[in-house]
Amino acid sequence: MKLVVTGLLLITMPAFADERPVTRPTRDVDVTYVAAVGGQEVKQRTRTLAGAGEIRIDTPTPGFYMILNRGAHTMEMVSDTDRGVLQMPYDPAAGAPGSNGSSDAATYKRLGAATVAGLSCTEWATTDTAGSQVAACFTGDGVLLRARAGERVLVQAASVRYERLDPAIFAIPAAYQRAAAPQKR
Repeated sequence: MKLVVTGLLLITMPAFADERPVTRPTRDVDVTYVAAVGGQEVKQRTRTLAGAGEIRIDTPTPGFYMILNRGAHTMEMVSDTDRGVLQMPYDPAAGAPGSNGSSDAATYKRLGAATVAGLSCTEWATTDTAGSQVAACFTGDGVLLRARAGERVLVQAASVRYERLDPAIFAIPAAYQRAAAPQKR
């Protein structure tokens, strides 16, 4: 289920037309999301270094986080416990709702306005990576505040802080062992 929550948080489609939301943050932001997983509330922190195109996702598992780099098309899964890093390719378009791996495939329909975590957002109907209908609420500057399927909230921002982020947060310690993920054949 953690991958579903993470997948929802990796909404990275660029906006092309007037009736499309901005779906990636245009400025540095630190968001704590809450999701219901197996009847429990799970928190996940996502920080975006907008200018560098980097995202750090601190998962609900302590000492485990991911660094995504849109420009380099890399995802590094980091374990502080093992002092290890699993490197793999990352396609920013593949994680977007409605994308099916293509940046041109996503469709959006404006549903209306909402307020989540004290911020205004516009809710858009689209599909997730599995092809299910979802409503995603984005701020005008591209921060996902909520995703829901019908009335069921999949993930929602509990707090949002706009602040200049230190690039060191996105750096992996040099002493960590790196390994590449096996390639699919």
